[in-house]
Amino acid sequence: MWAAGTAFALVLLLAPRFKKRVRRWGLVDKPKPHGGLNVLTKAGVPLMGGALILFSVAAAAFVWCRVTSSYVLIATGAGVYFAVVGAFDDIVKARGGHSDAGLSRGTKYVAQIVFGLALGLLLFLPQTSPIRERVVAGSLYLPFSRTGLCLGLGIVPFVIFFIVFASNAVNLTDGMDGLAIVPVIFVAIVLGLFAYLSSNVNYSEYLHLNSYVAPDGILKYHTLRGAGELTVLCAAVVGSGTAFLWHNAHPASIFMGDTGSLALGGMLGAIAVLLRQEAIFFIAGGLLVAELGSSFIQDYIGLRLLGRRILPRAPLHLTLLHHGTGEGKVTVRLWIVAAMCALAALATLRLR
Repeated sequence: MWAAGTAFALVLLLAPRFKKRVRRWGLVDKPKPHGGLNVLTKAGVPLMGGALILFSVAAAAFVWCRVTSSYVLIATGAGVYFAVVGAFDDIVKARGGHSDAGLSRGTKYVAQIVFGLALGLLLFLPQTSPIRERVVAGSLYLPFSRTGLCLGLGIVPFVIFFIVFASNAVNLTDGMDGLAIVPVIFVAIVLGLFAYLSSNVNYSEYLHLNSYVAPDGILKYHTLRGAGELTVLCAAVVGSGTAFLWHNAHPASIFMGDTGSLALGGMLGAIAVLLRQEAIFFIAGGLLVAELGSSFIQDYIGLRLLGRRILPRAPLHLTLLHHGTGEGKVTVRLWIVAAMCALAALATLRLR
């Protein structure tokens, strides 16, 4: 509660001065018309609000988390890494004169793959992994199974794929005022709860979280000791995200930019990996999956493979706009979808 309150207060207090400073530096949105959005009203809105979010999260974590926790260090490191990548992208866009002049897609993929590889190896190697039990660290856990699917070294390429997915999913969802930050808040709430339960001996055993079958055939339970610190970090994300929505709701006076979308996606993705709850991320972030999936279908299957559009627009929110629904109504309806996905993820706690 204190972490959430600290991050919330920092964003509210610093946002007015931050917006003035960013506008003075010329780091403002310069959109190109697309998808039926009223982009003329968005020109000149300050970018890089994600830097404010991440600063508030890091400050709250420094005060209220056990900063020596490997879980906290890895998750915040993910946020900082992707924030730097996103900041370069935002600066190139602002200097380039329009919103399509950022870093190339290939450059972003390389940065995401590099971090995913580092995180996968860190998780798998016993010398560096915060998870003591090798079977748990190398397993993929599904919500309908008491034990995980043991991938062994195969967990590394899976983590790479997941990190690329998580960071890009938030990035593509961030296309309308307030659209991305609300599902991010819901995912953070869900992961924060799973972090608390996974770190508690009684709850983790009762709910069969991170259980495995020992060589002697006996079902054993593994508690992620110390992972509860991620609950505090997720609470800070919720607090800062809620305060940011105060300024980012339609009509937005600041955008998180790639600085925020890549950082939040990368941080929450890293938290899901550390908790061994990637499947829960897919469920809780169902809206993020739909946004990324619609772009993949349009770009790679439709335009590149078939040579034509499958959807009128992509991502999903632009398709809804294309059919005549107003921006405000699209945003609120997708918030409702995000809330239902978060509830579905929480409901899986009893499936095991």
